[in-house]
Amino acid sequence: MLKGEPFTFIFYILLIAITILGLFYDLPLFFQVPIHTTLLIYIGAVHSTKQYRTRSPAASGEKEEKLEVMTQKDAWTFPIFGSVVLFGLFVLFKLFDKDNINLLFQVYFSFIGAYTIGSYIYERVSGYSVFSSMKDREIIRIPAIKWISDAESKIDLLFVFTSLIGIGVAGGYYFTKHWTFNNILGMTFCIFGIENMLLGQFKVGFILLCLLFFYDIFWVFGTPVMVTVAKNLDGPIKLQFPKLLSADKLEFNMIGLGDIVIPGVFVALMLRFDLINYFNERVSGSTPEDDRVPYSFSNVIFFKSTLIGYVAGIFTTLFVMIYFKAAQPALLYLVPGILLSSFFCALIKGNLSELWNFDEEVEIKKLTGKEK
Repeated sequence: MLKGEPFTFIFYILLIAITILGLFYDLPLFFQVPIHTTLLIYIGAVHSTKQYRTRSPAASGEKEEKLEVMTQKDAWTFPIFGSVVLFGLFVLFKLFDKDNINLLFQVYFSFIGAYTIGSYIYERVSGYSVFSSMKDREIIRIPAIKWISDAESKIDLLFVFTSLIGIGVAGGYYFTKHWTFNNILGMTFCIFGIENMLLGQFKVGFILLCLLFFYDIFWVFGTPVMVTVAKNLDGPIKLQFPKLLSADKLEFNMIGLGDIVIPGVFVALMLRFDLINYFNERVSGSTPEDDRVPYSFSNVIFFKSTLIGYVAGIFTTLFVMIYFKAAQPALLYLVPGILLSSFFCALIKGNLSELWNFDEEVEIKKLTGKEK
């Protein structure tokens, strides 16, 4: 866990506790889904601020890093590629035996999951002194490969240890297909995605969410494609919550990872928008409390507003799903929740234009020039 990130340790403990509790008790749907999704988005969003520590506006004498962010072109084409993949999976399930297709996906997700969990834990704990001896103990050094990287890489004892944890979880998923291992992989993918998928501009997030709003409606209500793929594809692309643990054959309530990650990256952008505003106030000297934690709850009004908008959207989705007894396109309710909350917050604070034209890379460069 990165030093200084508020509440994340507590929220990790909550996620672990709820996962364990769900093994023994039938937890209400209106508790499980909102609490899981909200915690995952919060943790992922806070971790996404790591660029302000590894690439701090206040840092000097260091080589400038180029952020890898989504562009407007990426946002426009994202639903197109998503539709091609989704429809392709639909055709595969129609033409071939679903068990064979699922076997391929389970092997793929197991390898990806093992690496992701190992790398994820390694990054979280490597900064702590208690693990420094393991990190300093080099096992093997990998030579530089020009077309991959110009730098040598080393595998240390700590990475071997965290990789074994990842292999254990991925192996448990592959051999047992238990919903708990599925959820552990899915939650890791969610946090990792929110942390590393940077939108960069508010306009990019707006375009992406609006397009996926119609994408979700079309593929759920207009065709049987989305529901068919979701029911047939057996992989950690969704979080599963048992309806009744005592049932002979378990049935699950589910939420797709995309309904967490896509809104989550926008909520994360709003947290970094709050941070930029904080840095601007600090640099200009208009805020006297220079030593306060920049992402304490008193300074992140846009983050809080959009997170509340997401929670409202999740509850609306669940209510409509139960009322109509039919699968719902979650983004139909989540997108208005987070977009309207961000616009409403901007109207109240009087910085709607600043929000609409927000470009994270430009703002970081401005701050780099301002700070000593």
